[in-house]
Amino acid sequence: MKSRFIVYSACISIFLLSCGTSRQESVRYSQKKIEQMIEYAGTFVGTPYVWAGTTPKGFDCSGYVQYVFRHFGYNLPRTTGEQIKAGLPVNNQKDIQAGDLVFFANGNKSSKVSHVGLVVRSNKRGYLFLHSSSSNKGVTVSSGLEKPYKNCYLIARRIIE
Repeated sequence: MKSRFIVYSACISIFLLSCGTSRQESVRYSQKKIEQMIEYAGTFVGTPYVWAGTTPKGFDCSGYVQYVFRHFGYNLPRTTGEQIKAGLPVNNQKDIQAGDLVFFANGNKSSKVSHVGLVVRSNKRGYLFLHSSSSNKGVTVSSGLEKPYKNCYLIARRIIE
């Protein structure tokens, strides 16, 4: 009876340890993938904004995000109206992480979604994101603390866990 308990306990311990290890490996894999994605997304800085653009010749905001994620095997919808439904919601801005998508309204928070960007860095005070801006910058980096983004933020979504 005692030896059966020892064997049972050892099996449970091995199982729990293997679960913890695979979770840690999964998190490391996700973090590595996010780092690679951000690096890849950054190679397009300066690419011109093109309405409905989906290639490195010119991107709109959702076309840019879709293009980058597709390169890493994620099939995001084409428009911001559909992309805002993908992944899991990040309900508190302080919980935004690199790799998350951030969505903005045009004008004020009661407006519908009109813009999306990819978070490249974050901390408890704010975040930086890559996006294709129609204000003649094309693909650029902006802060979520600057106008108009601070006033028009809607939600963040986590695609990669």
